[in-house]
Formats: sequence, C-alpha cells, structure tokens
Amino acid sequence: MLLKEQYQVLVKSLLPFAQSKLGFNKPPKIKFIEDEDNSKNPLGKTAYYSPENKEITIFITNRHPKDILRSVAHELVHYNQDEDGRLTQTMRQGLQDKNYTQNNTTLRKFEEEAYLNGNMIFRDWEDNYKNSSKKIIKITKESKQMNESNIRATIKKLVEEIISEEKEEKEEKKSKKEEDKSTLSLSEWKNQELFGLLSNKFFGRNLTETAKPDFLDLDKDGDKKESMKKAAKQSKPKTKEKEILVKGMKPKAKKGKVPPQLQKYVKSKKEKK
Repeated sequence: MLLKEQYQVLVKSLLPFAQSKLGFNKPPKIKFIEDEDNSKNPLGKTAYYSPENKEITIFITNRHPKDILRSVAHELVHYNQDEDGRLTQTMRQGLQDKNYTQNNTTLRKFEEEAYLNGNMIFRDWEDNYKNSSKKIIKITKESKQMNESNIRATIKKLVEEIISEEKEEKEEKKSKKEEDKSTLSLSEWKNQELFGLLSNKFFGRNLTETAKPDFLDLDKDGDKKESMKKAAKQSKPKTKEKEILVKGMKPKAKKGKVPPQLQKYVKSKKEKK
C-alpha cells in the first residue's frame, strides 16, 4: 500500500500537467483521507470537490493507486469549472441533491465533462510519466556506473576523437588543394599532348618533358644552347662573292658584269681584235 507521501509525489507531477491542459490559475488544496468503514462499502465515496473552500477530498483506503489518481484528475475538472465561473450559486445549491446528475441537465453535462476530460488527462499524464521515469532510471543507472576514472577516460576519448576528426579534415583540404593545382583542364591537356607529339616527331623528343628546350643549331657549330637569333647571324656568309645556284636555273650576272655564260664569247672577241 502506498503512503500519503508517495501519493503526494505523484500528485505533484499530475497537478501541473492537468493545469497545462485545463488552464486554471492556482491549484486547489487536496486532502487524502483514510476511512476503513467507507472502504468496506462497495458503493462508498471515492472523492468530491467542495466549492465553499475550493478543496478536493480523496479517499485512499484499500484503493488502487491509479484509481486514486484518476479521482484527482476528475475532481480537478470540477475545480476548473468553478474557476471558470460556470459553477454558479444556483448550481452549487443543486449539488445538495443526491441525484443531481439525473435531475439537473446542466450538472449532468458538468459530470460528463469531468469523466471524459478527467480520464483522458490522467491517461495522457500516465503515459508521459512512465516514459520520463524510464529515462530518469536509465540516466541514474549510467551515472552510478560512471566513477571518476571512467569519466576522465570518456572525456579523453571524446577529445581524441575531436582532434582526429580535425586532423583528417585538414589533410583532406590540403590534398584537395594539391589535386586542384595538378589538375589540367581538358583544353590544356589536349594542347600539351599535341605539343608533345609534334616535338617528338620533329625534334626526336618530347619538349614538354624538359624545363627548357634546346635551340636549333642553325650555324652548325654544335652549340644548341645558343639563341636562334645569334646562330642565324653567324650562319650568314661574310662576303657576297659566292652565289648559291638553284638546280635548273642559269646564274644571273651582277650589275655591270658579263654573265658567266657569255664571258667565254666576249673573251674570244677581244682576242680577235
């Protein structure tokens, strides 16, 4: 059998829950009464609300705890009806009739409201209280198992996980940056590939593989580090006396001189004279 103190703990949880549902401003006074004679009566009293002193009386002897709390929720609805101003003086006088639920239609509706809302408020509170109690018990058990060394080990583990995650994130960002630098666009890759193929065909090697390609040896002196501009100057003939003859063409005489093909003829004429 539950003690009055235990009822009070449960009621202290039920009261604010019912207040949030019903909306009354100030909770009423609640008395828990032990009455052996009343408990022996199969149709004895369970609870009632007194409008004169705004007090709820609950009979608890030989009753199931849930039945007691259900009576509390029921009477809280009657208290709320009074707080709303619906329980007028005429209504209060009608409560003196033992059969008011059969003789007074308004009070009957009040009673129906108390049965319906009171039972549902209790049911909702019960479900919520059970779920909350399970969480509290679980947390309490876990906290008892956690001594100082366990707490320190747990904190250390969490810190190590955080540091590890930050390190991985930094390495990932660094790797991504390096990858972005080394990655060529499609057009850049095609141009590089094309240049490599051409240089390999005409110069015998891929110029993209070297940092600085060799120059063409225009002056045929074996110095490929020499600039092409300088080599070109050195490759030009120092005198204009020699002419390069193209196959299939007759040499052209310079201005003021006899063409080579006529020199022999002119010479013979001069000798005859």
